[in-house]
Amino acid sequence: MELLKSRGNRSAGTAFIRLGLVFLLIGGLFSGCDLPPKPPDVFSKVNSVRVGLGPTYVVAADLNLDGETDLVSANSRDHSLSILFGRGNGSFKSSPALPIPLEPSALVVTDVNKDGWPDIIANSRGTNSLVVLLGKGKNSFFKPRSTPTGQVPLSITMGDFNEDGFADVAVTLTFSKMEIYLGKGNGRFIKGETYETGSRSFSGVTGDFNRDGHLDIALAVHSSNASSIRLYFGQGNGTFPTSAKIAQGLGCLALAQADMNGDGFTDLVAASGSGDNLYFLPANGDGTFKKEISFAGGGGPIALALGDFDNDKQIDVTVANSRSSSFSLITRNANGSFHFPVRDYVTGGTPLMLTTGDFNGDGMKDIAVASNSEGTVDIFLRRRVMK
Repeated sequence: MELLKSRGNRSAGTAFIRLGLVFLLIGGLFSGCDLPPKPPDVFSKVNSVRVGLGPTYVVAADLNLDGETDLVSANSRDHSLSILFGRGNGSFKSSPALPIPLEPSALVVTDVNKDGWPDIIANSRGTNSLVVLLGKGKNSFFKPRSTPTGQVPLSITMGDFNEDGFADVAVTLTFSKMEIYLGKGNGRFIKGETYETGSRSFSGVTGDFNRDGHLDIALAVHSSNASSIRLYFGQGNGTFPTSAKIAQGLGCLALAQADMNGDGFTDLVAASGSGDNLYFLPANGDGTFKKEISFAGGGGPIALALGDFDNDKQIDVTVANSRSSSFSLITRNANGSFHFPVRDYVTGGTPLMLTTGDFNGDGMKDIAVASNSEGTVDIFLRRRVMK
């Protein structure tokens, strides 16, 4: 029996030695196939600014026309807007929160009444309305005025859809619709046409996708059993009589648009909740798009911002990752493909939106991230990186 035990121990020892040699061999094989280096570390977190409860959206704009970039966040849990006035050095000063109707979750900044002062347009999910705060200078705004919408407005996409020189609004609704509101040039809007979307949409962009001289709308629409990017082709009179579906089944939640490859056509970039994928959809210039090109970001991609962040004259992608409490920088390779691995930056909990702007006057785009569970907007400034 002792002899058998000794032989068994030797056999077990030999097996462990062989297993160790296998792992060493595998490690040696992979050491020669290292991944490319991450993109340069171009952002530095400098501040987390306290805002209202549950910030869901953040936009960068010069609200008081002092030449410095400001920020405004929509805070859904305490029904307010937080205005952060930029000091021009990457820091911000807060003003008292502006109370607005219930549950704002999206906003846009533009001059809707042509008086030269930026105005704020937000949704109110709790009161089924579109809310306008007209700017009046001296870091202040008039009281909110509301335009009734359909049930539970979600996203806001703005453009001059009837080409009268005034800003119009496309509002998506929880029950799979898009409503058009035509601006009167005084901060008020009148109801236009309503269009079926097939699923809910939390994100939309505008562009002349078929190059006919009129603004079109692209929506990321998504539900448990259907998803696509819906294109609505404008006629220049405030109507969108024809539409098309692309990227079906990809689970797209957020959209951004830019000419990504320099061919003069407006391309789309999408973030998907299915498999944490990102997609680049190159435009053909006639309202159709080439097959999507997938690339990677972080966990739970929910919002996008585009820009040349590494000074190589190619448009890069930043994406807020709601599940991993970070945002990712995805740069481009020399041939225009998307670089992997990505560079991740830690944010406050549950980031739901990010925006870009030059917060310290150095001519480079910085990043602000709305961290929903922390009640903060996190400020990341660009570093100068030598290529």
